[in-house]
Amino acid sequence: MAKQKVRVLLVEDSQSTRLMYKRVLEDAEFQVIEASKGQEGWDLALAEIPDVVLLDLILPDMHGLQVLKNIRSHVSTKEIPVLILTNVQEAEEMQRTLSFGASRYVNKGNITPEKLVDLVNELLMIK
Repeated sequence: MAKQKVRVLLVEDSQSTRLMYKRVLEDAEFQVIEASKGQEGWDLALAEIPDVVLLDLILPDMHGLQVLKNIRSHVSTKEIPVLILTNVQEAEEMQRTLSFGASRYVNKGNITPEKLVDLVNELLMIK
């Protein structure tokens, strides 16, 4: 019987960034579920109950912080690790996001594909 792949929900509005992350994650044997908007990401989180969520903050329809709040407030999704991947570098925004239950907060410009895979694996260990 084949091992079930870990499911990662990737909520990212930039198509090129989403495609790059998707390729890296699929190469590492993760199943990737994609959303380009916040509401879509929240809907997929509820419908799919992924193992990990990778979440951008700046999204076209709903701020990533609201998506995070929704995830943390629902009984079915509240325990899912959420990695914030963003270009927002303000310390205040980072603290606020972590206070709402983000598992990790990473600047997109400071992460290599290999480090992204390592972070996802770390989050799975603490789940």
